[in-house]
Amino acid sequence: MPGNLRTQILPDMPAGSMRFIDWSSLQFHLIWIYEGPVFAHARTGRYTDNDVSCWLMRKGSVELTTGRNRVVARPGEWAFVASPTRTQAFSADAEILSVHFHLAWPGEEPLFPRKRNEVFSAERFPELEKSALRLLQLFRRFVPKVDANLQFERCSIDLYLRAQERLPDWLRAYAKTMLALGYSPQRLTGLDERTLQLGMALDRHPLGLRFDEAAFARQIGLSRQHLTALFVRDYGVTPRHYRDRRLREAARHALAHTSASVKSIAYSLGFRQESHFCAWFRQNEKCTPTEYRTMGHQD
Repeated sequence: MPGNLRTQILPDMPAGSMRFIDWSSLQFHLIWIYEGPVFAHARTGRYTDNDVSCWLMRKGSVELTTGRNRVVARPGEWAFVASPTRTQAFSADAEILSVHFHLAWPGEEPLFPRKRNEVFSAERFPELEKSALRLLQLFRRFVPKVDANLQFERCSIDLYLRAQERLPDWLRAYAKTMLALGYSPQRLTGLDERTLQLGMALDRHPLGLRFDEAAFARQIGLSRQHLTALFVRDYGVTPRHYRDRRLREAARHALAHTSASVKSIAYSLGFRQESHFCAWFRQNEKCTPTEYRTMGHQD
């Protein structure tokens, strides 16, 4: 979940409300893209997710509910999913083009706050489908069975960099659509530049590797204690808690949204033994990873 970072809605952002260098703090990456039937375990449930989900219905339907906002998407319509929490119910025959990605400031504050679910005709914004299919075609060439397990697939540096070339086309189409739908972007305000650097470093650092806070503090000319105090002031948590929160979110996300084995998830998050991961997960979530997945937990 997002921290207590200070943000400001900027309705005039398209007119150039930010300096070019300010955009360097914006973080984005693809989590998955695939086209086909909705996985059985994901057809119904209550999900909490700060990342962005966009679905183009190919077949069947989906009903999305967030608070009093209830919408239904049918073939030929896009569904832009609310964040952080929604309830979804796909029909048994549902097939979708799904794009799931991260687009946020450090601390998980989204560029576009999304409090309601949106449904609209794909014909209204044709560049969405075109840019999504260009990205999907790239992965289909190298990962024929590409699906929601994409983040666990091995790939070459060439494929990764090609994906980084095509992803911005989709993000531009997404941003234009959000603006046309009446959403205003937000930006971070009033953060210490040094804590912002630490937040970005923590977000980029592989979850499976230890982060040396003391070395980072020395690099920017502060003691570890001083940097931690500044970070708590700006983010509301210590760097260690911030990173542990990311680890828990990644574990929940992998269990809820992929079919990867518990063992592979444990190793990807830096646990040397599956048993250590299960004990850690149980301590934090009050259930085992298998129970979390089989009982339909999506939060």
